[in-house]
Amino acid sequence: MKSDYELIRELTARYAGAIDAKDYTAIAACFSPDARVIYAGYSEELQGEDAILAHMRRALELMDVTQHLFANFIVDVAGDEAAMTCDILAQHLHGGETFLAGGKYETRLVKADTGWKFTRISARTVWSSGNRDMLPKAD
Repeated sequence: MKSDYELIRELTARYAGAIDAKDYTAIAACFSPDARVIYAGYSEELQGEDAILAHMRRALELMDVTQHLFANFIVDVAGDEAAMTCDILAQHLHGGETFLAGGKYETRLVKADTGWKFTRISARTVWSSGNRDMLPKAD
């Protein structure tokens, strides 16, 4: 039987894989129905599946390919709720242009009947290289 720590790391890996596959159904499955997300500098606060998926489509459909890698997990579980922080490297390619960003994720999660789900993601870029204009900007 997997620990909550392992299950939360797997959720994060499924989230990364779904983003890179442009699998919007799988992306939605990573979130609770009332989830709130902010990708600092790239989105205003997004609330709920429709807003999150609209942002993902707007960003990902412009890309030829992306690769999102998460590392350095710190997970604190308290019953059916958890907090996780981690680092991210996100590579984006389109038409010969690239944008690579390194950042930090701060998340909150809840254990649902179907497994752990993100209820909140707050992501911020720490550094970047390449063409930033490839991705949406917050309004």
